[in-house]
Amino acid sequence: MKDKGSIWLKTVIGLLALVFVVYQTYSMVYKPITTATAVSYDTYEGIEINGYFVREEMLIDYKITGTERYVVDEGEKVAKGGTIAEVYSSADIAAAYERVDELTEEIQVLESINSVSDPSSVNLDTLNNRIEHAYVNLLALTDLKKFSELDSSLNELLMLLNKKQILTGEAQGFDALLTTLKAELSSLKSTLQAPTSKVSAPASGYFIHQADGLEGILTFNALEEIDESIFKKIANANPSDAFGKIVSSQNFYIVAKMENDDYLNFSEGDSLNLRTSISGNEELKATVYKINVSENKNSAIVVLSCQAMNGRFALVRSAPITIVTEEYEGIRISNNAVRYSEGVPGVYIIQGSIVKFKPIEIVYRTETFTLCKKSEDGNSDTIRLYDEVIEKGKNLYDGKFIG
Repeated sequence: MKDKGSIWLKTVIGLLALVFVVYQTYSMVYKPITTATAVSYDTYEGIEINGYFVREEMLIDYKITGTERYVVDEGEKVAKGGTIAEVYSSADIAAAYERVDELTEEIQVLESINSVSDPSSVNLDTLNNRIEHAYVNLLALTDLKKFSELDSSLNELLMLLNKKQILTGEAQGFDALLTTLKAELSSLKSTLQAPTSKVSAPASGYFIHQADGLEGILTFNALEEIDESIFKKIANANPSDAFGKIVSSQNFYIVAKMENDDYLNFSEGDSLNLRTSISGNEELKATVYKINVSENKNSAIVVLSCQAMNGRFALVRSAPITIVTEEYEGIRISNNAVRYSEGVPGVYIIQGSIVKFKPIEIVYRTETFTLCKKSEDGNSDTIRLYDEVIEKGKNLYDGKFIG
């Protein structure tokens, strides 16, 4: 009997332990109520077009004999007569100059890191904040696809991390590496040969390496009589063998074809807000310069005038663009959070340990989220920024305790 009692007791204890483990696992995995923070959000609707950029462009007619090395970046602004590229008698000499530039930059970065001679003079909290900011900035650039800015952002982050290593004693500085790099730089400089010639900018503006062959087709003069035949010319154009080109004016135009009477929404002289896919230039203001309607009136060529030329716009010949017709701003919540109480739309939020129902005024809705009107007077009875909105929960009611 004693053995049977012992076995029974062990069985009961085992079952209780199993129930406890299952309960704990269930409690961790199953969340009867899930919330999300209400945030500010803006969005828009509009007419989608594919726009072609018309710029004032000057070809650089220069025949290279030797190996060129650009001294300005693609899309960089240059002054009239400024040096765009240097030409060398061999590729090895051009590569040596490139290496000199790389070494010079590396040495400057390492000297900046190494400049911390007294760790007590640097606030570690401030340095940590700078590291966090540089890290977040790097993530933001990646998310926004601003790849041209990644190198400098990454270099800044690495410099700060290395500086922290020195401050905390994890690294002893870079004196040995600096000595090696400076020796290599000095040796290279002693062997450099002067360029045989230089390529100069014929005008001030933004330098572009490639000429796509549309420089003589998409011109300011062509805009006056532009029609759908322009797109056939664009399709048949061949790249130019010019050394490059200069985009020399701050003014430029966007040419697009509008179908299905979309053009009837606009008149010449209208001011428009545009959204583009061009990194760093997602918003653009424009004016309707010209609307050339086709003979059957089913479509039109629309020309938009802009005055915001920069290096990125100078690089792009065409891009998808949205002409904004409606803009919406409000507090964004998931559609799953929208509930109805006596026919009134609203959300349940958590205040402390109490569930509270707040009515909402819907200003915009998609398949996944809803925009609610912001409270103008800070009324706590309507949804406000940073409210903890319940997205998932059953048997909810105003005043429910959820301790």
